[in-house]
Amino acid sequence: MMQKEEGTVIGAVPLVAFQAAFRAQGPLAMLEHFDTIYSILHHFRSIDPGLKEDTLEFLIKVVSRHSQELPAILDDTTLSESDRNAHLNALKMNCYALIRLLESFETSQTNLVDLDLGGKGKKARTKAAHGFDWEEERQPILQLLTQLLQLDIRHLWKHSIIEEEFVSLVTGCCYRLLENPTISHQKNRPTRDAITHLLGVALTRYNHMLSATVKIIQMLQHFEHLAPVLVAAVNLWATDYGMKSIVGEIVREIGQKCPQELSRDPSGTKGFAAFLTELAERVPAILMSSMCILLDHLDGENYVMRNAVLAAMAEMVLQVLNGDQLEAATAPLLHHQGQADREPGGKAVSTVPHSPVSGLPEGSLS
Repeated sequence: MMQKEEGTVIGAVPLVAFQAAFRAQGPLAMLEHFDTIYSILHHFRSIDPGLKEDTLEFLIKVVSRHSQELPAILDDTTLSESDRNAHLNALKMNCYALIRLLESFETSQTNLVDLDLGGKGKKARTKAAHGFDWEEERQPILQLLTQLLQLDIRHLWKHSIIEEEFVSLVTGCCYRLLENPTISHQKNRPTRDAITHLLGVALTRYNHMLSATVKIIQMLQHFEHLAPVLVAAVNLWATDYGMKSIVGEIVREIGQKCPQELSRDPSGTKGFAAFLTELAERVPAILMSSMCILLDHLDGENYVMRNAVLAAMAEMVLQVLNGDQLEAATAPLLHHQGQADREPGGKAVSTVPHSPVSGLPEGSLS
């Protein structure tokens, strides 16, 4: 392994040796040169920016080459056990190296933004520090990882059961990128879209539903910028990827939050409320089947969550229900709601403006 000598920084010689081995052996060269990349990762903050960029460019090339070669390898019925293990280990090492390097660049970028209190010259300093614009580099890496996950790589594992740790490694970098507050900016939409598609593949092909649900709940509680971002992602998974069930899973987790927990976590409650309100605007028909899980929040003391549930119900009335459908589907909801929001004197408390839907009296959604 490369060692960082006292008073010096790591040089590029070991990376050059890795590059030469790659030209001769292809992606399997990582098996003998992993220490080179690991050392660069370990000393990332102190090494030359040019070496960081060269390493990233090279690792993208390695993973891309492996992705191109794997279909033929996976279809090879004569592939020996030792060759299968070699490609499996190379795959795990290559992905680990590329993802950890991505996360190192992201951390470095975030630190630069945090230090830029004035807000001017941030982009120029970022480019000067890394030799390129990191925000433009993330999308192709995510697309490469997505392409890799779309292959039948599970056959490299014994019994074709992929390790959960590998799926967590790949999806984890997506959640790490989402934590960056700038991810919600318009200029970062390509990165957001790439993250959404990568996680969509993980959901449909790698049984990522439970882990994604838990992570989404955690992120809504801790990152206020993520509600609209996650709504857009869930909307895509439910429609384009056919994963409607994730809506029910997330709503179930929110519905099971007790009033005491919501009171202790006002920022998390705001995140849940914003998520539910916007999700109802996007996919009211899908959310409607899970609304019964949220009705207990109408009896709760937390007005933020109560108003979010009311707003979601209003969207369903406006966008989905009409005529007989409205009467049949909303009668239980409106009855429950009316009982919850009545004053001791019997007068209904209106918390939603007059409904534009014909036939609904003012206050019927309050």
